[in-house]
Amino acid sequence: MRIIDTEAQVIAELKQEGQIVDDKQYPAFKVTTLRHPTLGKLVLIEDKAGNGALIEMEE
Repeated sequence: MRIIDTEAQVIAELKQEGQIVDDKQYPAFKVTTLRHPTLGKLVLIEDKAGNGALIEMEE
């Protein structure tokens, strides 16, 4: 696994390209899990501005 700082536009593009499995909103951030066609399993963590982190999960 690895964690990558990610800008809002990249997060939005990944969501469009992949299939969202689940998402959950918390007061300070949002967590989304998805399957991307080339990157595989991803976890996205977004702040209120849409910026955040991408976690690539191993298969």
